[in-house]
Amino acid sequence: MQEQNLLQLTIEELKSMPTVNIKGKAYTQVSTRINAFRKYFPLATIETYMIHNDDHHVIVQSKIKINDTVIATGYAEEVRGDGNFINSTSAVENCETSSIGRALSAFGLAGGEYASSFEVANAIVQQNYQQPIQIQQTKQHNNQTPNNHQVQNNTPQDYASLYNLGLTIMEQGQNLIIVGDDIFSKKDSIKACGFRWDSATKMWYKPIEHKQAA
Repeated sequence: MQEQNLLQLTIEELKSMPTVNIKGKAYTQVSTRINAFRKYFPLATIETYMIHNDDHHVIVQSKIKINDTVIATGYAEEVRGDGNFINSTSAVENCETSSIGRALSAFGLAGGEYASSFEVANAIVQQNYQQPIQIQQTKQHNNQTPNNHQVQNNTPQDYASLYNLGLTIMEQGQNLIIVGDDIFSKKDSIKACGFRWDSATKMWYKPIEHKQAA
């Protein structure tokens, strides 16, 4: 009964904690859920196990234990070098984060969605990398034909240092935003790439730049 009460308190606190908006859905980052979990369950443990690890893919299992009793588990799989910087350099770390997120979700700390924000952001990045770069057509307020020579001046290579830190760069309206865990510990690298902190939305952002194609 006590554990159920503590879980309810944790869930209520998560409702007031920051979320990341992805494709119109709110996701609570794994790091946020871990902080809330530790606050109300300080003696609980989160254990991760490497189930499989080779040159092709990684599988990690996470277990949440209270008083040495397993109360929730989660699995995650990542494919190495599947077209994005994250899994090319940090597949194990990415997989472990996703696995912990799913274990927390199984425990009841999903933050509104079962998948972790890291999982969803990574999936979006994979889709973007698998598609050819397309010309971005901008909407003209004077009803003129869009300028088909205008392309983004932001490529994945521009932010390799951020991807190597396990962060994800996403488009949101006219801005690029940063998604990932433990963002503030990496703020120096984020600032170095020209991103600024928006206290209103609680996000690092950078206006999308465009250049005329040759």
